[in-house]
Amino acid sequence: MRKRWFGLVAALTLGPVVAFAPAQPGNRPAPTLDDLVAQCLTSGRQGRELASEAIRAVAQAFERHSVWHLWESPTRALAGRRGWSQQYNTVLLRVLRRLGFEARLVHAARVRGFGYPWWLSGHAWVKVKIESQELDACASRGTNRVGECGFVPLTVELPVRMVTRWAVSLALVPFVAREVWAAWLTGRPVAAFVYSPRPGVEP
Repeated sequence: MRKRWFGLVAALTLGPVVAFAPAQPGNRPAPTLDDLVAQCLTSGRQGRELASEAIRAVAQAFERHSVWHLWESPTRALAGRRGWSQQYNTVLLRVLRRLGFEARLVHAARVRGFGYPWWLSGHAWVKVKIESQELDACASRGTNRVGECGFVPLTVELPVRMVTRWAVSLALVPFVAREVWAAWLTGRPVAAFVYSPRPGVEP
């Protein structure tokens, strides 16, 4: 009986949060993975500069930061032009691999940076191999470049696996649901950590 009530409460709480999540922002059509790869190739850049162009292209493709859409695949997040680090940096990973780079996705439970010395948050990003060096790459900002991502990991870097994606997403669900309901009930906008414009991205 308790499990049934718990399931009902969870459905009534999370159902509206999912159903009324914001739609695709802006009027620009969303690029596909093929579009992003083509954009990078037509830039004429090579090596490290090409990888940095991939960062810029992916960052510009995601107009909003959003953990309100945790359930979406990276491909769906790209189509909606909104996402969080696991989504947009998975897209970056795929673009880099299509461009011929050896790359992998990693995460840390805590990082500090993004322009705020006091900011502590979990984060996922890409390690890309260029000239025998493995360097950080992150599409959190369009101004990021390979090896210059604006954050410092404070905990050990671990590979992102399927279980990682599910575990981190599920851990965030209560915080997202609580914030969305609090915003609805008080009539204020949701907090920026849930849904907000991304700095330096063209609308």
